[in-house]
Amino acid sequence: MAQASERSIRSKSNGATRGALKSRAGDVIDDFAELRKDVGRLYEAASHAARSEMRVANNRVGRLAADLRDRASAGAEYMKEQVRSHPYAVVGASLGAGLLIGLLAKRR
Repeated sequence: MAQASERSIRSKSNGATRGALKSRAGDVIDDFAELRKDVGRLYEAASHAARSEMRVANNRVGRLAADLRDRASAGAEYMKEQVRSHPYAVVGASLGAGLLIGLLAKRR
């Protein structure tokens, strides 16, 4: 009789343990589901921030490129004016630069 009551107690104890484990497993699964939702929201926020930063960087690069084009155009226009106003000085400078480059190349 003692063995039967001991089995009954153990059976009840095992049932309670199983119930607690199932409850805990359910809690863990719920926590993982919540974590997955949180990670999804973080991904969306990071993706939105990255897209926003890319737009800002793209605008900045566009402005810099336009500025460089304007500067290059202004520099080319200045050179045209100088060549037209001082043609002999430009020819002399070109000859001097060519001579210098030729001498440096010949040394090697």
